[in-house]
Amino acid sequence: MKCCSYKKGIIVEINKDISDEFIFITIAEDVNNIYTFVRLVYSNATIILDCEYNEISVEQLDLGDTVFVYHSNIMTMSIPPQTQAYIIEVK
Repeated sequence: MKCCSYKKGIIVEINKDISDEFIFITIAEDVNNIYTFVRLVYSNATIILDCEYNEISVEQLDLGDTVFVYHSNIMTMSIPPQTQAYIIEVK
C-alpha cells in the first residue's frame, strides 16, 4: 500500500493528551525491546475494529490486546517513533 504502512503489535500503554483531543497508544512487537515500540496517535478520524470487523470505541481497547494497525508512512525519529493511526484492528 502506498498510502500507509502496516504493523502488528501488543498494546503496552494508552495515554490521553492534556486536551483529550488525541490518545496515544503504544504497541510493541516485542514487549521486552523498546526498539520495537511504536506510539500511535489516535484521533476522531481513526477507525477501530474488533475481531469481527465491528466498529468499537477507543475505550474498549485494553493493555495486552494484539492489534494490526494501518498507519501513516510519516514517523517521528524519536524512540518510540510516533505516527498517525488510520485503522486499528483488534485480534
